[in-house]
Amino acid sequence: MTRTVAVIQARLGSQRFPEKVLAKLGGYSLLEWVVRRVQRSELLDRVLVATTQEPLDDRLVAECRRLRVEVRRGSTNDVLARFVAAIEDDTADAVVRVCADNPFVDPGCVDQVIREFRDASADYGFNHRPHGACDYADGFGAEVISAELLRRLAAMSLTPQQREHVTLAVVDGSVPVRVHACIAPPQLAHPHLRFDVDESSDLARLGQLVDTCLLTMSSDAATVLEASTKWSESA
Repeated sequence: MTRTVAVIQARLGSQRFPEKVLAKLGGYSLLEWVVRRVQRSELLDRVLVATTQEPLDDRLVAECRRLRVEVRRGSTNDVLARFVAAIEDDTADAVVRVCADNPFVDPGCVDQVIREFRDASADYGFNHRPHGACDYADGFGAEVISAELLRRLAAMSLTPQQREHVTLAVVDGSVPVRVHACIAPPQLAHPHLRFDVDESSDLARLGQLVDTCLLTMSSDAATVLEASTKWSESA
């Protein structure tokens, strides 16, 4: 039986938008949106947050405790090492990487990438960004990597950038493995749309969408897309 763990990557030291994962969207922190939605996945055995040892992230740890979600702390810049340390006590076969600035990450989309990753016997699978034939809107999905490959990458001599971005050595082709890209169903195939939060203006835009269209943490990707389309047309 395959065991799959989700690791939500989060820290408060963002350069473009400091402390964004604690910023409010519809009355809840971005982190709460992500945690609650990922926890609804049916194929995950464990969900945890991986943050840094920086004192600034003490507040993030406190938020995790409020949310009653497990949190692990590790390297600030070597995020790859942080992920491996987060699962060092786990027998997981696969790790789902989720970024804490994707408040509309969809549990159904997460389950789909896990399902296809398993069916394809892949080492790495994704549906979290528009790339090639993978035409989901940005912000709904995630990426899955085998725990064995994750640990192998951590033991390799990679660039600081490859270690910071965890799976970059696979994505850029430096480490050739079996990759599977999920193709979105027609109703979710909107690769020109973004629902992640990089800057404060992104949060303001999504805040207007949530407030105007009454979106909640249980709204699925299709509902968010439909609301976004109607909202854009009426704006």
